[in-house]
Amino acid sequence: MIKIIGGKYKRINIDTPAGLNTRPTSIRLREAIFNILLHSKHLDDNIENMEVIDIFAGSGALGLEALSRGFKSCTFIDNSSEAINIIKNNIKKLDEEKNTFLIKSDANFPIATSKKYDICFFDPPYELKNFSSLLDIWASSDAVKKNTLYIYEKHKNAPLNISKDLDIIEKKQYGISEIVILKNLSSSSK
Repeated sequence: MIKIIGGKYKRINIDTPAGLNTRPTSIRLREAIFNILLHSKHLDDNIENMEVIDIFAGSGALGLEALSRGFKSCTFIDNSSEAINIIKNNIKKLDEEKNTFLIKSDANFPIATSKKYDICFFDPPYELKNFSSLLDIWASSDAVKKNTLYIYEKHKNAPLNISKDLDIIEKKQYGISEIVILKNLSSSSK
């Protein structure tokens, strides 16, 4: 179990999948991510109008934290049945069914959707080797806007070879983890 750390659900416990296959984003990292986001000059709208997607969702901690802090809605993607059930229970516990979408799918492939997401959280397993190409695939998909922010949690030593169309706007290291926030170059100059 971990706690929501801010917003209207602050201090509410949410469940996490058992075992070592899922590594929920730590309290320290979630706090850092949302401090960066909520004080960012790179958000093009008020958060209550922004659609979020939590890719490799696991427990759904990042997306649920976003909802707690006032973001409009969140779509959760994970390919594990256990994770999907945990997220479903966490959504129900917070009474957020109307603001959430839950998809059991391989996060290596963008979903077909009419939604356009403002923020994409990526918290893949640290051993994922092809994240740079995965990010490029998502960034060029119909699921994102031109000014979408991509928040990626990775092992500090994992390489990141981003395409020329993306720009790293912030990087922070916490222990063995690193948060990387990226945006399309074409929109960062607006």
